[in-house]
Parts: sequence; C-alpha cells; structure tokens
Amino acid sequence: MGGFVPTGAELEADPTPEIHPGQLVAVVLKKTGPMQGLAHSLHGNGWLGVVKMFLGTTTTRAGRKAYMLGQLEPPIVLAVEEAHMEAMHLIVGAKETPWMLENTEEQDANLEAAIDLMTPWFCGGATKPIGPNWRPVDIEAIVEAAKLLEKIDA
Repeated sequence: MGGFVPTGAELEADPTPEIHPGQLVAVVLKKTGPMQGLAHSLHGNGWLGVVKMFLGTTTTRAGRKAYMLGQLEPPIVLAVEEAHMEAMHLIVGAKETPWMLENTEEQDANLEAAIDLMTPWFCGGATKPIGPNWRPVDIEAIVEAAKLLEKIDA
C-alpha cells in the first residue's frame, strides 16, 4: 500500500465493523465475472492484492451497486460490483514483524501525493462488510490435521 502500511507488517482484518471511505480493507474477488482475469492473474485464490483503500460506493449506469477501491503504488482506482466480491473486511490492525521496514522521507512524500490523487474518488458513505462469514483457508491447520491423521492411521 505504498508506505501506508509498513512493508512486512502482519495485518488483521475484522469482518464485523462498518467500513468508511479512506479505511483499508482486505478484498476477495469471486472467480467469475468481469474481475476474474485480475483475480486469477494476481493469485489463484481470488485475492486482490493484500489490501486496498475503500473509497466509497457508487451506482453503475445499469443501477448496480459498486465499490470504489484504491491502491497507492502506483495510484490506481478500481470499481468492483458488489456481485463480484466474495468478501471485503476492514483492516483493524498491523502487527510489527522482524522484517518490517520503516518508510523513507521519499516514500512518505509519495504516499501523501498518492492519497491526494485518491480524494476525487471518495464517494458515498459507510458500508457494511461483504461476506462476514468468509474466512481464509488456514493451510497450516490443514497440514497439522493431516499429520495428526497420519499418526492415527499408523
């Protein structure tokens, strides 16, 4: 997120709170529809990057609800229809990690410029999270369960 979140920070998302323009969100796209190419090109599990900035909601010409999302490096605005989102949860915290990097002065200046470029697209108001019951697959837990089953079988 272009210095908005320190490189290497471990983020925590919460599927319950309302989301307001300017807040960071974790987004999961459905694997069908007009966003499928982007979802599959970035990662096979449908993640649209790690996080995006929620800019607000709008209505398409056809009358469908869409969410405006931004990224900061490079500054890009993306409109995603509600029907094509599996989940959108609020980022509520960042945990420091040993490999986390501090921003340089240049990165801070670039961040401010990128956020300023997003401001014309702030629209609509707060929204409820999408897919509050969606959870990422915990690969480590699956591996541990498989190991336990192998021990039981042996």
